[in-house]
Amino acid sequence: MRTDAPDTHRTRAHAGRTRSQWRAGVQLLCGLVVVCLTLAATPVLSQTPAIADRPFIVTAGGEPDTWGSRLGWLIYTEAFKRLGIPFRMEHYTLARGAAMVEQGLADAELSRVYEYGADRPYLVRVEESVVDIGFSLYSANPALRLARLEDLRAAKFQVEYRRGLLLCESTLKPLVASEHLSDVSTREQGLKKMLTGRTDLYCEIDVYVQQELHSPEFKSLANVAQVRRVISLGKSIPTYPYLNKKHAALAPRLAAVLKQMKAQGLMQVYQQQVERELGWLP
Repeated sequence: MRTDAPDTHRTRAHAGRTRSQWRAGVQLLCGLVVVCLTLAATPVLSQTPAIADRPFIVTAGGEPDTWGSRLGWLIYTEAFKRLGIPFRMEHYTLARGAAMVEQGLADAELSRVYEYGADRPYLVRVEESVVDIGFSLYSANPALRLARLEDLRAAKFQVEYRRGLLLCESTLKPLVASEHLSDVSTREQGLKKMLTGRTDLYCEIDVYVQQELHSPEFKSLANVAQVRRVISLGKSIPTYPYLNKKHAALAPRLAAVLKQMKAQGLMQVYQQQVERELGWLP
């Protein structure tokens, strides 16, 4: 019997295990290389607005061609250019845009009234208004005159306002008897009732009246040219940008830029440009 047989078997077994371990190591290394290459080629889908190549998304209500959307686009384009931040405006209903910002799918809402963020802790208000909106009483009766709002107390005019316009409601209720005061759900309805003589005065946001009167639907009406502003409610309501709170550090920077643009007269220039493009100005 050969006394070296057991050692030889152990040597061969050891060599076999060494080769198997070496092959396993090579296979593991190759697998890691493949995984790394795959990850490198896969696009990152969870980028946040803080990454420079992702635009800052501002939501606007309504269509791109409205007064507010056009004016907002001009203002924000210049503001974010000065901030050095890529910018994009996206259009949704107001409710959908608000939900997008709350969920972090968009970064800011174009403009809201000062109190809007009071019960929305996920928002940060920019402490500089972006657009101011005025309210007035309109009539299609050429003979109707009002020297001051107080004159409504003694008059028997039928007055209407759009439901939800709190400034119209709070101004008119103390001055107009309840039997002469009504509300409607849409501005189209309010303007058409005024044009047909069913009401004497209609309270609305100024730019919305101009927007409707210059639409194809209203331009075709015979007496639309008679519609005029009778008296202003005397107050303009400032509206402010609201940012998702993750952009809180940007709010004072944006406020400073908007203030600078106002001082340079750009807001008025942009407003006149938009109203000229829409055909509201000669």
